[in-house]
Amino acid sequence: MFITEVSIRRPVVAWVMSLILIVFGIFVFSELPVREMPDGLQPPVVQVRVDYKSASASIIDQEVTQVIEDVVGGAEGIKNIDSTSQNGSSTVNIEFNTDIDLDDAANDIRERVARVVDNLPSEADAPQILKQAAGFTTTMWLSVSSADWSDLELGDYTERYLVDQFSSIKNVGRISVGGLRELSVRVWIDPIKLAANNLTIQEVERALRSENVSLPAGTLEANNIDLTLNLDKSYNNIDTLKELPIKMLKDSIVKLSDVANVEFGPVTEKTLFKTQTKEALDLKTVGIGIYARSGASTVELSKEINKKLIEVKKGLPEGVNIEVAFNRANYVGSAINEVYKTLITAFILVVAIIYLFLGNIKAVIVPAIALPVSLIASFLGLYLFGLSINIFVLLSFILAIGIITDDSVIMTDAIYSRIEKGENPLVAAYKGAKQISFAIIATTLILLAVFIPLIFIDGIAGTLFRETAIALSVSIVVSSFVALTLSPMLASKFLIKQPKQNIVVIKFDTFFKSLSKFYEETLSYWLNKKKIIISFIILTIIASGVLFTIIKKELLPMEDRGIYLIIGSTDEGSSFEYTEKKAQDVEQRLIPLLKAEDSPYKRFIMRVPGFGSNRNSFNSFIIIAQLNDWSDRKKDSQTVMREAIGKIVTVPETLAFPISPQSIRVSNFNKPIQMVVLGSTYEELERIQNSIISELRKNKELSRIESDYSRDKPEIKLIINKNKAKDLGISTDSIGKTLETLYGGKTVTKFNQLGKEYPIILQQYLEDRRSKEGLAKIFVRSDTTGKLISLANLVEFKEEGSAKTLARYNRQRAVTISANISENYTLTEAITYLERTLEEIGVENQIAWRGQSEELKETSNELFLIFSLAFLTAYLVMAATFNSF
Repeated sequence: MFITEVSIRRPVVAWVMSLILIVFGIFVFSELPVREMPDGLQPPVVQVRVDYKSASASIIDQEVTQVIEDVVGGAEGIKNIDSTSQNGSSTVNIEFNTDIDLDDAANDIRERVARVVDNLPSEADAPQILKQAAGFTTTMWLSVSSADWSDLELGDYTERYLVDQFSSIKNVGRISVGGLRELSVRVWIDPIKLAANNLTIQEVERALRSENVSLPAGTLEANNIDLTLNLDKSYNNIDTLKELPIKMLKDSIVKLSDVANVEFGPVTEKTLFKTQTKEALDLKTVGIGIYARSGASTVELSKEINKKLIEVKKGLPEGVNIEVAFNRANYVGSAINEVYKTLITAFILVVAIIYLFLGNIKAVIVPAIALPVSLIASFLGLYLFGLSINIFVLLSFILAIGIITDDSVIMTDAIYSRIEKGENPLVAAYKGAKQISFAIIATTLILLAVFIPLIFIDGIAGTLFRETAIALSVSIVVSSFVALTLSPMLASKFLIKQPKQNIVVIKFDTFFKSLSKFYEETLSYWLNKKKIIISFIILTIIASGVLFTIIKKELLPMEDRGIYLIIGSTDEGSSFEYTEKKAQDVEQRLIPLLKAEDSPYKRFIMRVPGFGSNRNSFNSFIIIAQLNDWSDRKKDSQTVMREAIGKIVTVPETLAFPISPQSIRVSNFNKPIQMVVLGSTYEELERIQNSIISELRKNKELSRIESDYSRDKPEIKLIINKNKAKDLGISTDSIGKTLETLYGGKTVTKFNQLGKEYPIILQQYLEDRRSKEGLAKIFVRSDTTGKLISLANLVEFKEEGSAKTLARYNRQRAVTISANISENYTLTEAITYLERTLEEIGVENQIAWRGQSEELKETSNELFLIFSLAFLTAYLVMAATFNSF
């Protein structure tokens, strides 16, 4: 080839081309983001979250969720929409196709939601638009703790002085604060004192809103200067707020302190976040979760956070400590370092094997130089294709080492064979390169024909195969270029005939010749048995197909990430205090494991309620068990988890189980089996799900079979005697708003202290909210007579079960049936069993799959087609190369 001849004739040209590849490869290597997994591993998801305090799941479903779904449903590139309505909040997840830009999608959703904000209930909080993607995961959790400060002081300090410092770091997507008890001004109303002063809660609310305002009052135009007039807020400390006049009497004033107790307190008492370590137990803790921006390097962001952490520690007040509770980059860095070690080991082994076969140390120099040049230059290809340095790319390079080396080895061997026959090295380089160039090009084209079709696979498997295919293809093309330019030039300069060989090489050569002779004799024998050979090949093909169908298949293997999670819950309707006690029972059973001398544990972090969709479920909790570094413990996380499970699952009246998080998050903390049944009414879906679950429980390979729909949450329905209320001149709106404020709490205005505004929350004491008899103390004013009327005369109670969660999938009512599978049962077998069960029961509803189940179903058939395409493409390329079918 021309390029080969030029390289041999002008060695500097070959060196310059290789050096350019090396220089640019090294340069872009430092620019490539370092991640554990490829970017875009999960499709972009935009989440719309609306909090509507005290509203039931059914109200939120009708007045919030469906309104949001209707407006976002027309966005471009939507793959799925799933939503969850539960007490106090609505969550709508919009999943887009992988070719949609996440930022553009989020902006589109934000604009659409803005159109219907006025249609949402006025008491609901403003919608939050959150972006979620594969890279948008928690990079680090920081633990802010103190043994001396109160949880309110710790939370206020964290929010005031720490959060902004970390949110300003480059490539931080957002900050999440866990266990924060936000400071507020609590106005605890005494209903009896309120009635004694002839007042209602709504009148107190109006007084607070009207008196505590800050408004522009115009401009004072003096002779030579204009002065802006501002009406400042009347109350800037607790004492002045207590003196707020609520009602003017003839000879006195009813103040806020006459009907309520005013104090600083948390927005809600119903949150717990604490840390247990070997050094200290029950530390008051606030967690700062730092999320990487999509596409950012986890390792680089971790370094920046640690730099900032050193600065922050210098300014911490006495008694407060901040440390890293969880760092995802530790696992990423460790995993990538292991791959680097494997890469180096593979390189050493390849060089040793080449030496054994060629028997010439100078002949080894050629592929030994060509290999790192090809690998380094491949980073340039990664940069051009927008890839990152991740485990899959590096594993691709390990796989490619043999392929990369092969081109240089066959080139070197062809030239060295001619030198052994007596040809001049320069002449041997010309003739050897000419002889072998076609084979190198043909091999390259065939390999590309195998790998390139993998780029067209969709889903998670597609992303993984795509990066692998691109990395392998780039390295193969670069290695072929190096083999056709640098390798023949080096061979012409370094290779000489070696008269004497090393004793190790001689012994290996003797062994290999005997092996070759045995192979030759065996091959000669079997070539005369054509019928047997053909039969054997046919049987092998059939056996391969049969084994492929029965071999165990799974989407993701288990891995040791140095952490596992304990997801727990109590009965529906359980109070926060009860769930907290049960969570601490689980935690106390684990403390001896933490305190043991050879303990594999580093710390436990507990939060009540749980994360994600359970953030408003007071019957849920989560415990994060963080393990020591891999080098500091003898057992892997699966073994540690199995040893602890006996302590975790035996707490009475509590469902708690450990799970191991995976690097590829198909869905948060969800089980491998997730089957969605769609229908027109929840009553119909409940009947169908009960039939399905009943059948699934007969399969011993399935465990924790559950549905996200149940009507076991206790609820009290208030029935207003509307005729009586109308006669007394009391509106339903007045009754509803009174109950909402006293029982649910309402933020009526803001309180400013040291430059920060805190909510002023109006509510009655917990003791008055514990029983329905408290209604007798609550009065509303008649619009006709102006008198106070007790709610006990107007409202009746009816206890009934209600749904904790109402789910919708692609804007249809839906229930999701989920289950775990045993170690000896594959996901493919489980899905096949479920589909057969649906047929036997006669379920005609539309069925969808989520999580790992969805991914496996989408990719399994596609993989077979893609591999068939790769086989066909490779065959056609070979046919074109050798001009024969």
